[in-house]
Amino acid sequence: MLTHFFVRLFKKFFAIRASRQVRELYIADMIINLATAMVALFEPIYLWTQGFSLSGILYFYLGVYVLYFFLMPLGAKFARRFGYERAILVSTPGLVAFYALLYLISRDFQFTYWAVAALALQKTFYWPAYHADFARFSRNDERGREIGNSLIINSLVYIAGPFLGGLIISLWGFNVLFAVISVLILASNVPLMTTREKFKPVPFSYWHAYRRLTYAENRRNFLGFLGFGEELIVLVIWPIFIYTVVASFFSVGSLVAGATLATTLVLLYVGRLTDGGAGERRSILKVGSVFSSAAWWLRLLAGGSWGVFLIDTLSRISKTVIVVPMMAMTYQRANETSVMKTVVFFEMSLVVGKILAIVLGILALRYIGNSYGALFVLAGLMTLLYSLIKYEPIKVR
Repeated sequence: MLTHFFVRLFKKFFAIRASRQVRELYIADMIINLATAMVALFEPIYLWTQGFSLSGILYFYLGVYVLYFFLMPLGAKFARRFGYERAILVSTPGLVAFYALLYLISRDFQFTYWAVAALALQKTFYWPAYHADFARFSRNDERGREIGNSLIINSLVYIAGPFLGGLIISLWGFNVLFAVISVLILASNVPLMTTREKFKPVPFSYWHAYRRLTYAENRRNFLGFLGFGEELIVLVIWPIFIYTVVASFFSVGSLVAGATLATTLVLLYVGRLTDGGAGERRSILKVGSVFSSAAWWLRLLAGGSWGVFLIDTLSRISKTVIVVPMMAMTYQRANETSVMKTVVFFEMSLVVGKILAIVLGILALRYIGNSYGALFVLAGLMTLLYSLIKYEPIKVR
C-alpha cells in the first residue's frame, strides 16, 4: 500500500516518459551546468577584483549580448543544417576558450575583447540548438514536469557548484577552478555522442529572424520576453552585491547553494501545475511575475548574510514560478508552428531585454551614482513585463 502511494506520487511529480533525446540532454546539461555553476556566480566578482567598475562590467556583457544578437541566426542556420546536438557540441570549445581568456585578463586587458567574442560564439551555437532540441522532443502531456525536472537537476547541481567553486578559489585560486571546469565542459559532450542524431537539413532565413520581432501579432510576447532583462542584473550585479556584504568567496558560494536548495521542492509542484490547462499556466505566470518583482524591491533592504539568503531564496522561488509555465508554453507553441523560428524569436527577444537592461543600468550608474538600489528597482520593473506574455503561437511567416 505504501509502495503504491509512493509510485503514484512519483508519477504525479516526475516526467517518467521522457524521450531518449531529452534524457541525453538532461545528462549533458547537468555536466555543463556543474561546470558553469562552479564559476558563473564568480564571473562578475572576478572582473570586479580585476579592477572593473560596475559600469565596466556592464559594458563587458553589453559587448557579449550585442554580438550574440547579430550572430544568433547563424547559429540557428547551423543547427538546422547539421543538427541540434552537433551545434551543442560545437559550442563547448567556445566556452572553454572563454574561461581561459577570462583568466588571462589578469595578465593583459586586451584579452577582454577575445573573451567577449568567445562567449558570444558559445551562446550562438548552444542556446538556439538547446531550446529547439528540448521543444522538439519533449512530450506535450508532461512538458511542464520535464522542464521542472530539468530545473531540479540543475538546482541540485547549483547547490554543489557554488559551494565547490568557492572552496576551490579559496584554496587554490581561479586558475585551478578554470582548469577543472574546462574538463567538465568537454565531458558534457559524451552523452550527446552515445547515439546518432537523425536529422533532415532545413533552410533558415537570417533576415526573417529579425523581421519576426517587428510583427504586430508578436508584439505582446516580444515585450513580455524583454522581462528577462532582470536576469542580467541577477547574474551580474547581484553576486557583486553579495560579495560586498559577505566578502568571502566560500561564504558567497555557500549562501547561494543554500538558497538554491530551498527552491528545489517548489519546482516539483510548479511543474505539476504547469501540466494543467492554459488558464493555469497564465495564472501561474502572472503570480510569479508579481512576486518576482516584489523580491527585487526587498533587495533594497538586504543586509547581512541572513538577509541576503532569505531574499535570494524568495527570488529563486518566484523566478521558478515564472520560468516553468513560460517555457512550457513556448515549447508547445513551437511544435505547433516552427520549432527553430519560435525559439529564436524567444531568444532574440530575451537578448534585446538584456541589452536594454544593460544600457539603462549604465545610464543609472552614470546619473545616479554607483547605486545598487537603482539597478534593483530597474530589474523589479522589468520583471513585471513577464505578465504580458500571451498563450498564443508566434507568427513565423
